Amino acid sequence: MKSIKGDVWLAFCVITLAAVYLYMDMRLPEVRLSDPLGPKAFPALVGVGLIASALILLLEGRSKSRSHAGDVAPAKPAMELADKPPDVPPAPASKVHPAILLAMVAWTALYFVSFERAGYLVATSVFLFGLLAYFNRKRLKTNLAIALGVTVVFDLLFSQLLGVPMPTGFLPF
Repeated sequence: MKSIKGDVWLAFCVITLAAVYLYMDMRLPEVRLSDPLGPKAFPALVGVGLIASALILLLEGRSKSRSHAGDVAPAKPAMELADKPPDVPPAPASKVHPAILLAMVAWTALYFVSFERAGYLVATSVFLFGLLAYFNRKRLKTNLAIALGVTVVFDLLFSQLLGVPMPTGFLPF
């Protein structure tokens, strides 16, 4: 239940920050040069996306709490409790999660530092492949295909469809 309360707090914090973000977006000056939407469109989409994500997190937390409310843990039989030796200490709490978080922050920082030098295609492919290789182990071919596929699709989306130039780095294209 503790994680459900954490999800609710996270959702409310995200909604609050997104509301402040949208308020600041509304205060941007109206400029219509060549873009029919102006400079307010992309920040508004990000703000609305943040609020939508927070609402989805709240709905997910609500469904989790309902499913946990209906679950009642069955009582353990006395025979099962007697099988465990009394001198076995409980397992220590895992210290792996902070290390994973720090490694992900360092990996992301390395991605941001190398983004301009290596270029979008190389930096993003390596970044995604590294994350997928850790979280989806033993599927290296699939991870490589996903990392390259997502990177190429987003590169085409940004550079061709939206006209946003992406850093090329040391690649000629």
